[in-house]
Amino acid sequence: AAITLLYDRGDQTAPIIIGTVQQFIEEMNRQMLQTPTLLELRPEGIQSRQLTYFDFLLPGFVGMGVMTYSVIGLASTMALYGEQKILKRILATPLKVRTFFASQIIAHLALSVVQAVIIVAAGVLIFGGHIYGNFLGILVLVVIANVVFLNLGFIVGAIARNVRAADGLANAVAMPMMFLSGTFFPNETLPGVLSTAVEYLPLSPLLDAMRGVALDARPFWEYPTELTILGAWIAVTSVV
Repeated sequence: AAITLLYDRGDQTAPIIIGTVQQFIEEMNRQMLQTPTLLELRPEGIQSRQLTYFDFLLPGFVGMGVMTYSVIGLASTMALYGEQKILKRILATPLKVRTFFASQIIAHLALSVVQAVIIVAAGVLIFGGHIYGNFLGILVLVVIANVVFLNLGFIVGAIARNVRAADGLANAVAMPMMFLSGTFFPNETLPGVLSTAVEYLPLSPLLDAMRGVALDARPFWEYPTELTILGAWIAVTSVV
């Protein structure tokens, strides 16, 4: 038997109505044929994570803050030491060069962790952000990536002849990464090959892994590609 259903083609709800009627007819056919029910749907409601745009921004603020503090701050400091001949004076003391640089790195790494804690705490407590993952995993990523930024700061400070030049060169390094590496919007929205190229900047893998840890509650070791890129940057910048 054919059942005719008349509907208005201009009605946008027509497909929903047709689907509902079709389900009813299929159920009637099953009952008339007396076929057993093998599959049964049992809906269960859950509360999903409500992610906001600020939740996306919060890891970006952490990465941006760590990068600018390390690149710009350390570059200016090293340029100032060079301009005031402090580095040459250190060579005349019993202090080993590697000890001096190690102390600089350890101090900046410790302060970067403190900075990350403050930014995340302010974002969660004041602005209502959410961190669903392990906070220690975020700090591990901060330390790993900050080694790259510190190396870049050393390189810029060594090239620049004075503090003003160091500030300008450090901003030239940090600003493109700040706007192109996914701090304020996803990298996928960038045009063409640019969206692929920026994935190899040091800030991009940091933010990708950090958002996965913070928002998806995944461990940081589930991002081997991002960790490999950061490791390559550490190796290259350390040699330079």
